[in-house]
Amino acid sequence: MKTILFSGILWLLAATCFGQSSDMELTNKLKEKIALACKLTDKDQIQRMQELHQTLFKKIDKTLEGPASYELVFQKPDSTLSKDLFEFIQFERLCCPWLRFQLTFSPGDGPVLLRMGDSVETKEMVYLVMELDKLPNKH
Repeated sequence: MKTILFSGILWLLAATCFGQSSDMELTNKLKEKIALACKLTDKDQIQRMQELHQTLFKKIDKTLEGPASYELVFQKPDSTLSKDLFEFIQFERLCCPWLRFQLTFSPGDGPVLLRMGDSVETKEMVYLVMELDKLPNKH
């Protein structure tokens, strides 16, 4: 699995440096390699993960881009957010075992922050896998 991921990263770097593929081809090939690493195979689990994506991503108030990660900001956490975030992270760890998650709860009723990624390579994979380009209010 590490070999597949590593070869995907090398391929991405080579294609970027030498201009051998269009951005669309590059994105599709990278998504394919990520899918190969995914260990989430149960149909019900996949359906639940998709439901969580839809539910959670509607609650995101803004997306912050860092040098090596993306951070999702939930300004007004509701009573189900914590449970849904923990479940989301559990599923994503099965699908993307190479990905680092950092969850921060602010004091009181303050915002909840979910940071994903810890390198330029994982940041790009988060952007593709989570389809962050489709989120509103990207900052």
